[in-house]
Amino acid sequence: MSINEAGNKYALVYTESGIPTFRHLATQETLHGQVGPYEEAQTLYVDSSAIHAKSGECVVYDVGMGCGAQLIAMFHAFLENKSLSLLTIVSFDLEKDGLDSLWRNKDLFPYINQFSQILPMCLEKDRLLVKLDDGRSFEWIFIQGDFVKTLENAANYPFADIICYDFFSPASHPQLWTYNIFLKLRNRVKENSLLITYSSATCIRAALLATGFFVGLGIASGKKARSTLASPTAHILKELLPPEWKNRFARSQAQFSSLENEEDKKIIEAKIATHLQWDL
Repeated sequence: MSINEAGNKYALVYTESGIPTFRHLATQETLHGQVGPYEEAQTLYVDSSAIHAKSGECVVYDVGMGCGAQLIAMFHAFLENKSLSLLTIVSFDLEKDGLDSLWRNKDLFPYINQFSQILPMCLEKDRLLVKLDDGRSFEWIFIQGDFVKTLENAANYPFADIICYDFFSPASHPQLWTYNIFLKLRNRVKENSLLITYSSATCIRAALLATGFFVGLGIASGKKARSTLASPTAHILKELLPPEWKNRFARSQAQFSSLENEEDKKIIEAKIATHLQWDL
């Protein structure tokens, strides 16, 4: 039985500094294991996304919902930014066991307080629209299933302004970090969108570049290397990968996801060699 077929199950654990979080049982990966779930979601995804500066309507893809840290942190940012009239979060995951684990241990996670009335509704329904007292609206859409398959139905989802790409590591879930996955995702984003992921892997940055994203460096979270940012529009990124990165890619022993086929490997190499990013 594969990890996807087994589903996602979580156990409550604590970080080295005593912050409660969860461990994914199938892979034994600890979610946000260094700084804790909410701090990482806040600094890595919310702050990097600049959602506090947006206005009007905003669509966030919560890719790898897990135990809901990104979902709740983005909701809090919406509450703070009164210029946003509608926040739509599209959460992707195999099921809701992570949210259920969070709810069952809610006393240990005070950051859910402002979300405490909505979280039970998320467990009961796959789509909801919440009207705030100030007239603004929060929409949540849950897409259940293997992302490799559910992404095939992407035409049914609104185009994304922000993507929080927070699946388990490329080592344990290589099928979720391929050129093909990012190519399909690239076709579902707005031109000024921003994709954010904790991964600093060469193969991930290579796949993103090959799909037409411009790729840059984000913040470091805890003891991790600097995160990765990607956008169809170069000026969105404050610090692009430099042209010298091509040499690092050429020397790397891990240029590609372990599931990349030979044809896509050739495409990635060719696209990186001629990418417009190196001319900026």
